[in-house]
Amino acid sequence: MKAFLLHNPGLKILALLAAVVFWLAIQETISFEVVLPDIPLEIRVGKGWAVLHQSEHTVRVTFKGSQNDIGQMDPKQIKAIVDLRTNSIAGSGEIVVTLSAIKAPRNVRPISVEPSRVQVSLDREQEKKVPVQSRAVGKPFSGEVEALICEPAVVTLRGPAQQLQQTEWVYTESVDVEGRVESFTKRCRVLMPSDTWTPVIEPPEVQVNVMISERTETVEWDNVPVSVVVQPQALWTVEVLPSRVRVVLTGSPETLEDLQALAPKAFVECQELDPSLTYDLPVQVFLPLGKAVSATVEPHTVRVVVSKP
Repeated sequence: MKAFLLHNPGLKILALLAAVVFWLAIQETISFEVVLPDIPLEIRVGKGWAVLHQSEHTVRVTFKGSQNDIGQMDPKQIKAIVDLRTNSIAGSGEIVVTLSAIKAPRNVRPISVEPSRVQVSLDREQEKKVPVQSRAVGKPFSGEVEALICEPAVVTLRGPAQQLQQTEWVYTESVDVEGRVESFTKRCRVLMPSDTWTPVIEPPEVQVNVMISERTETVEWDNVPVSVVVQPQALWTVEVLPSRVRVVLTGSPETLEDLQALAPKAFVECQELDPSLTYDLPVQVFLPLGKAVSATVEPHTVRVVVSKP
């Protein structure tokens, strides 16, 4: 044995050093650690029970593995699950979050979890129907948001009885109306009523109908003369009382700006009148084609007297 140890001592020392270096290299390769904060903590309870309160909703987990495996981890696929389905009792208590509760890829392993103890309160599970509302953010390019209508208008919450008693409605995620020019619809996720508890929501999404009304303005003209429309070569005269009216045009600011340089034309239709009679006729306003504008006239009727020359 002694002769064996003393035979080629240099080679044996070199081999030992190589083995140590190789072992250290392997440890360096497989001993990478990473700390992932905000890993969701899910507490599963028995049928008819719900989590009323838990002191922590996320945990901080340290993982160990090779550099390649650590680099390929997706935090969205990792969660901590504590199963209380065989031990659901009303009231408060402390649960232990063990390493086995961490659900992660098999090629990495959790080595610590913080906090490892969480306070939990359970309550009987109930259902409640509540109205759902939506909110708009941003500003339409033209017009205003007149209404946001959710379909369905009511959703069902399932969760702890005490929390449901305090919940009267829920909201969807906000709807962005920035730059919109007309009404539209969008599927929106229904938000949790609070950050402190997570009920089951049915349906989880609703359709939001965003009603955008066009912004309108008015422009007024006073003393607009009333013309008469008669048959060609008519041999009678027509008198209009009053001979001038007030005209109000309503439309979008852009349309009214285009029309503002032109005074509106008011007229009465007199082509089929009997010259022996007097008429009360509506005053009409000529509106250019293709323009979304409406007109009102004051007074809206005038006295028309037809007489022979």
